[in-house]
Amino acid sequence: MLPEDEETAALLGDVADMERLVDEFLAFARGDATEETEEVDLVGLVRHVVENATRSGQSVDLVATGAVPMRLRSAAVSRALENLLTNARRFASKTKVSVIVGDRFARIVVEDNGPGIPMERRDEAVQPFARLDGARDPNKGGGVGLGLSIAADVARSHGGALRLGESETLGGLRAELSLAR
Repeated sequence: MLPEDEETAALLGDVADMERLVDEFLAFARGDATEETEEVDLVGLVRHVVENATRSGQSVDLVATGAVPMRLRSAAVSRALENLLTNARRFASKTKVSVIVGDRFARIVVEDNGPGIPMERRDEAVQPFARLDGARDPNKGGGVGLGLSIAADVARSHGGALRLGESETLGGLRAELSLAR
């Protein structure tokens, strides 16, 4: 048993960070190909992920009503949304999640008040292992650069896309995860 001191606490923090990074890499390597699609209420799924983020201390406003039944890989879509919320938490103090439903697509939109991603670097940001170090705060934990890539892969596997832009309401990043209906 290790003594309980600052050094031990730092070591345990490093181990937790390594576990998180390994889990993120494994999620990327596995993809969502092995998960079967199921009929899910998209708004309920989004509400559940947002509630988890709120419980962990993130300031997130949810704009979604009603039920939106869809066939999808619920764990994969949850993971994609969790990745978008984790990025927002890392770089912003305020986040808004909206569910927008159209005839052919449903969109989960995550907006924040952080620094955003410059237009000329958005394609780079969704590449596996891409880390836009200039915008990162090393004191808020860093990933391995897979969060946006995983979200983009999940969107593509559901017949949609991940689009990055600028939030008109909050001024930071707008990440739109579209899923075919």
